[in-house]
Amino acid sequence: MKNFRTVVVFAAAALVIALVSSASSEGPFTRENWTDRVGFKPDLSKAPPAGTVVSSSNLGEYKDLIPAGVQTLMKQYGFKFTVKDYEPIVPSDGYIAATNKYAGKARLLDTGGNPRKTGIADYVAGLPFPKPKDGLELAWDYTFAYAGDDADNYFGVYWISAKGGVERSETWRWMYINRAVNRTDIAPLPAMDEAQKEGVQYYSVTITLSPLDKKGFSALYTRMIEPLDQQGFIYIPAQRKSTRFAFGTRGDSWNNTDLLYEDVRGYLGYAEWMNWKILEKKTMLMPMHSGVPHGKDAVKNVYNFDSAPHWNFSSKWEMRPTYVLEATAKFRDYPYSKMIFYVDAETFYITVKDAYDKKGQLWKVLVNAWNGSADPRNEPPVIGTSLVVDLQSEHATAFGWHGTKFNVGLKPDQFTLTQLRKLGK
Repeated sequence: MKNFRTVVVFAAAALVIALVSSASSEGPFTRENWTDRVGFKPDLSKAPPAGTVVSSSNLGEYKDLIPAGVQTLMKQYGFKFTVKDYEPIVPSDGYIAATNKYAGKARLLDTGGNPRKTGIADYVAGLPFPKPKDGLELAWDYTFAYAGDDADNYFGVYWISAKGGVERSETWRWMYINRAVNRTDIAPLPAMDEAQKEGVQYYSVTITLSPLDKKGFSALYTRMIEPLDQQGFIYIPAQRKSTRFAFGTRGDSWNNTDLLYEDVRGYLGYAEWMNWKILEKKTMLMPMHSGVPHGKDAVKNVYNFDSAPHWNFSSKWEMRPTYVLEATAKFRDYPYSKMIFYVDAETFYITVKDAYDKKGQLWKVLVNAWNGSADPRNEPPVIGTSLVVDLQSEHATAFGWHGTKFNVGLKPDQFTLTQLRKLGK
């Protein structure tokens, strides 16, 4: 019996060693192998020549490479873009190091279909599920995609009618700590103690800079680790009053635009709120090195505000490894019957979103035109512009970025009600 037990122990040990050896046979994640190890390489065999302008006139030749919603924008509203060569995108050294350090630890939890029950455990930092096996793993990869630990943004908002043009515009400042926990770039790593204790994942404050009659209007909110609605305050300078508010309740519009709170970045809701399904895994044309410049004056050169439909913008698109991801809500009162996300397989960013109404008709198309990182080893790609088009009302909202600074070292005590009132003055 003793010899039998010894054999069993040695056999078990050999099995463990074999499994570990197999798991590590590909070696660590690096800048050189990131594309292969986390997703898949793009198939460039069908790439249009660089410089090709894709529009309604040649859409038939390239339609398999273009999302359905973008095709609609081309056919109905004359949207077009210029093709460029593919360039790989790799996250920061810190994010890669965290992916290596915590590889294999994250695991999914059975929520029983309850959208308010936490659906992931043992995730610390980095990419949770390289080469996602299903839609839920992909949704978590998007949730924890590399975007830096914090940022300070300035941007413009433009309300646009297809018939009347730009109706009005505003300028905003947006500061956030998007990784109060699960941090990879700036100390403390991997989490801020205060945020960890309070269960806070994300701090955010937005302030209106213009027009003058709205200057100082601001909002502060936090996003919890648990899948709860975001809570915070709105400050109205004219009344010198702050009001507690629940942000991001399903269907709420951000600042009376065509963008819902959960549309921010493509999807700002929780992975637990949706049923997820990968529909396709293919190479498509997407704006990941869009060449859209930052700056208040640049926005007017990027967008054709003077000609109908007044929301078309100039950008460069390239062949990208893409997951076509479908989401249907677990909430009965959710405004969309389904959403189709086009998720980049290197960055896990959403480039395009098609949102459908309760009757199953295409309702909104969201395009995020990204730019490459200014410092790829230390900072993420940055948004150049976002456009959301409501096809049914023939109305759109454009967001033109004036500038962004990443990993600036923001602290939780900068996101308090006292600070909100100071910023709103």
